[in-house]
Amino acid sequence: MRLPNVKQPLLRHGGAGNRATVASDFLTLRQAQNLIAAAQCALRVGKPLTRHLTVRLERQGVSDADAVKAIGRLITLLRDHVRKTTGGEIAYLWSREHGAVIGGHVHILLHLPTGYIWQGRRVQLWVERVSGGPYKTGAIKTTRVGGTAKAHEQNPLRYLANLAEVVGYLIKGASPNAGVALELERIKAQGRVQGKRCGQSANIKGRSTTRRASTGQSRDAQGRVL
Repeated sequence: MRLPNVKQPLLRHGGAGNRATVASDFLTLRQAQNLIAAAQCALRVGKPLTRHLTVRLERQGVSDADAVKAIGRLITLLRDHVRKTTGGEIAYLWSREHGAVIGGHVHILLHLPTGYIWQGRRVQLWVERVSGGPYKTGAIKTTRVGGTAKAHEQNPLRYLANLAEVVGYLIKGASPNAGVALELERIKAQGRVQGKRCGQSANIKGRSTTRRASTGQSRDAQGRVL
């Protein structure tokens, strides 16, 4: 996947796409570009996205209408715990999908500060809190970008290559026209969702531009732009 170069100004909240009653079938070109922009910004500001968390919200009994609220509560629980235990800050971007088999779910890419200890059982308890029901096996899945927690330091080429793949995976539900414009290797409709379809934390939130610059681009080992 080729990720276009983007700029970094803060993006305002709001807009029709954020209303809980609005339904969408695809990520728009701008939404996909903004997720790419957030991943790039995370690298620039020293908050590399190192963990990919998938939460199967529908499996936990969270309705499509309540999904955005549940995502926000889950991220808040993680953010507060990180602040309490390390004094650091998280960064994140996320994208919602609705699969024919697994139903409504969200992919979250996270930056966790050095020293934070990730515990799957703690996340399961948080999922119980935000869903209001007991944890169901398989409701969460987590992987490290680059294969290890410190891949961005110890093997940056591998990390950047895997980051490009993971970001591509999060935006695979872009519209067909957006997929072509972004030269995505994987384009597949990811179902209709109600309310906000994607988001980023304010500390890495940037607005994309459709014009590609010829310089200032970071690339992975295969020459893909990050």
